[in-house]
Amino acid sequence: MNNNITAQSDVGIMLYVKNSSDVYEELIEIKSVPATGQAGGTLETTTLKSPKKTYIPDRPDTGDMDYTYNYTEANIQAVKVYCDNTEHDLLVKYQDGSGFTYSGQMQTWINEVSVGSVVEATLHTVPSVAPLEKTSAEITALLS
Repeated sequence: MNNNITAQSDVGIMLYVKNSSDVYEELIEIKSVPATGQAGGTLETTTLKSPKKTYIPDRPDTGDMDYTYNYTEANIQAVKVYCDNTEHDLLVKYQDGSGFTYSGQMQTWINEVSVGSVVEATLHTVPSVAPLEKTSAEITALLS
């Protein structure tokens, strides 16, 4: 582990899915990675006696996790294999070898297209569990 790293680039980030042999394999090359969570809501607890509204935090929200990738027939067919209304294990590996894992269902579609643009598609995932951050050693072990 290099403690002198002050930031990471997006170069080399990879998306893996656990295949039917229970082995993680690279799914497709991706153009974006979603946030691993989002702020939870708030629950209002104000009573009639309170001079101001009061709140408590609600549950954290994992939310949907969407990846963007370049549309090709090969890419969309590779993704559609896993769009089967069942949960699959996903793994994202960052440049430094760390990353995160989660399980969820997947959907995919081709995005809108305009003049002078690349045709892209979205891999939409609905997590059943919150993403778990993993160290580079943990990610390496999962990929071996």
